[in-house]
Amino acid sequence: MSLCWLVALAVAVMCGALARSLIGHATAAAGTVPTLAVLLAALATYAWGLYPASGSLGVGLVVLVCLGWAWAVLQTAALGWVVAAFGVLTGLAAWQRRLRDSRLHRLERTLEELRGHQTVKRQAIALAGQASEALRKKLARYTQLQTVAEELSNLTDLTAIATLAVERAFALIGKSDVCLLFLVDPEQQALSLFASKRREGLPSIRAKHGDQFDRHVLRSHRPLLVTDTRRDFRFTVAVAREREVGSVIACPLMAGESPAGVLRLDSTSTGAYTQDDLRFLDILLDLVGTALTNARLFARTQQLAVTDSLTGLALRRPFLEQLTRELIRAGRSREPVSVLMLDVDHFKAYNDTFGHTAGDLILKRVAEILRAAAPPGGTVGRYGGEEFVVLLPRFARHQAGEVAEKVRRTVERKLQEVPREAERRAPQAVRTAQTTELGAGVTVSVGLAAFPDDAQVDLELIRLADARLYQAKHAGRNCVISAGQS
Repeated sequence: MSLCWLVALAVAVMCGALARSLIGHATAAAGTVPTLAVLLAALATYAWGLYPASGSLGVGLVVLVCLGWAWAVLQTAALGWVVAAFGVLTGLAAWQRRLRDSRLHRLERTLEELRGHQTVKRQAIALAGQASEALRKKLARYTQLQTVAEELSNLTDLTAIATLAVERAFALIGKSDVCLLFLVDPEQQALSLFASKRREGLPSIRAKHGDQFDRHVLRSHRPLLVTDTRRDFRFTVAVAREREVGSVIACPLMAGESPAGVLRLDSTSTGAYTQDDLRFLDILLDLVGTALTNARLFARTQQLAVTDSLTGLALRRPFLEQLTRELIRAGRSREPVSVLMLDVDHFKAYNDTFGHTAGDLILKRVAEILRAAAPPGGTVGRYGGEEFVVLLPRFARHQAGEVAEKVRRTVERKLQEVPREAERRAPQAVRTAQTTELGAGVTVSVGLAAFPDDAQVDLELIRLADARLYQAKHAGRNCVISAGQS
C-alpha cells in the first residue's frame, strides 16, 4: 500500500476516533482529544507535501472541521492553540507548496525548452546528415564527370564519343528506361537517332527522328525537365506510341553557338528526375559537346592533311601510300592494277589568259569528272599543278583504257564552254592574247600504266604513266596513250 493511502487512512481513523471521543465519552475526551488534534494537524500539514493541491485542500478542510468541532465542544486553551497552530502551519505549507509548484513549473518549462532545443538539434543533425549525403553524392558525381572528361579527351571518333555519352548518362543519372542521342542531319536539317541505351526487356527504339520533347529542346536551345508528361501543358498527352513515358529530361548538344543534337532520358515513372539531375546532365553535355567539336576539328585536320583543299582529291603522298597498299594486295591475290595520269592541256595558257580563278574552276570541274568516273574502290588524286592520277584496282590495261577514254570524252564535252565563259569575264586587255588557241575548249591528255605487265613497284608504275602522258602531249594532246602504244 502506498504512502498516500496510509496517510489518508490514518486521517480517517483519527477523525473517527476524535468524533467518537467527542460524542460518547465527554469526560475522557478532555485527555485524548488534544492528542488526536495534534496528530491530525500534523498529518494535514504533511498532506500538503504529499498530495496534489486539491487533495491537500480536501484533507485540510476535513481536519479543520474536526478541530473546530472539538474546540466548540471542549473550549479548552490547548485546542485553541492547536487550531491556531494548524492554521499557521497550513498557511506555511500552502505557501511552500506554491513555491514548490512554481519552481516545478519553471523546471518543467526549462525542461520543455531543453527538449525543444534537443529536437531542433536533432533536426539540425538530420539536415546536416542529409546535406552531407547530398554533398557526398554530388562529389561522387563530379568525380565521375572528371573521369568522363578524361575518357572523352582520348576519343576523336564521333561514334565512340556518342556511345560513351549515352552509356555514361544512362549509368550516372540512373532511374531511366531509355537514353537517346539525336544528332542534327546537316542535309535534312532534322534530328536523326545516332546512339541509344535502353533498359533490358524494352523493345528497340523505332522513333528515329525524335518526338515533341526532342524538337522542343532543339528549337529552344535550353534543357528540359518534365516531371509528369500528362500534366505539362506544353506537350500533348499522346507522347509515345511504342512505350509509356512518365517523365523526361533532355539537354541540347551544342557545337559552338549552334545545336548539334539532343541527349534525352525518359522513365515510365512520374517525378523520376530532379533539377540536380538536369544540371548534372547539362554539364555532361557540355563535355560531350566539346569532345564533339574537337573530334570534328580533328577529322577536318586529318582530311586537310590528306586531301587537296581546292579539288577535295587525295594529295600525292596519301595517293602513293594507297598505291603501295594496293600493289601489295594485288601481288598476293594475283590481280591487275592500273594507273592513269592526266594533265589539262594548255592549262598555263588558261591561267595567263583568263586568270587563276578560271584555272581553279577548270581543276574543280576535271576533279568532279574523275570522281564520277572512278569505280568503287578506286582512288583519285591531284598529283601536282594540273596533273591528276587515278588508281584503278582490279582493272587490266584494256579496262583502264576504256575508263581513260571515257574521261577524255567527258572532259571534252562538258568543259567545251568553259573558255568562252572565262573569255566573257576576262578583261579586254587579255581577251585577244590566246583566244584562238584556247577556243576549242578544255581537253586532257592521259597516260596509262598497268601492274604487273608494265611494272612491279609503285614508283616505276607512276614513272611509266607519266612518260606516256608526255607522249600523249607530243602526239597532239587530247588523247590516251596506253602501254601497248608506247
